[in-house]
Amino acid sequence: MMVYNEGPTGIRQLLYLTAFVLFIGYQCVNIFVPNADMIVATRILAAAFYSVVVYAYLGDAWAAVRRPVPTKADFLIVGIWLSFLSHLMQTVYAAIYRLADAPQWLLNAEIVPVIVLLSMLGAVCHVAATGSVNGEVPRRSRIALGIGVGAAVLIVGAVVATRPDIGPAVERARPWIGDWWRTGFVPGGIPTGPPPA
Repeated sequence: MMVYNEGPTGIRQLLYLTAFVLFIGYQCVNIFVPNADMIVATRILAAAFYSVVVYAYLGDAWAAVRRPVPTKADFLIVGIWLSFLSHLMQTVYAAIYRLADAPQWLLNAEIVPVIVLLSMLGAVCHVAATGSVNGEVPRRSRIALGIGVGAAVLIVGAVVATRPDIGPAVERARPWIGDWWRTGFVPGGIPTGPPPA
């Protein structure tokens, strides 16, 4: 199989092979390594992948932003670049947060919304790129964007007004999403706190 095969079979092969290799590789190492270390390692690996995308699209995104009359594809290119730049920054930030022993001030730093804003700008560019691929993709979705933003504003208002306590629900999810291999106390790993009850 060639990575750059054309057509849906090539895409499926690429996705299946990549998912298989990453999942199996992760699980083989995860059996022996604490989750905290694995999460940092995964963040660093993801940052490397995102960096490649940011680099690969940088020239085209810069050209698209400077073009006096941008094409629909230009919107898509800039949207991809902004989205992956935000992913990269969030991933690096999350790794730094973990490596710094999770200080509360870093969790609530003013830079976080700015980083997330880049992803929102990317989303708007994706929606504005209507019909940029084969005249069909993405389909008109400005109404969906408006509905999504309106719903988000209502949800934000409800969350800020009520401040719901979701702690008990999160604790109930622990057995399903927590430390599957029980590696939290492997010697030499980053401390992960007491084991779940």
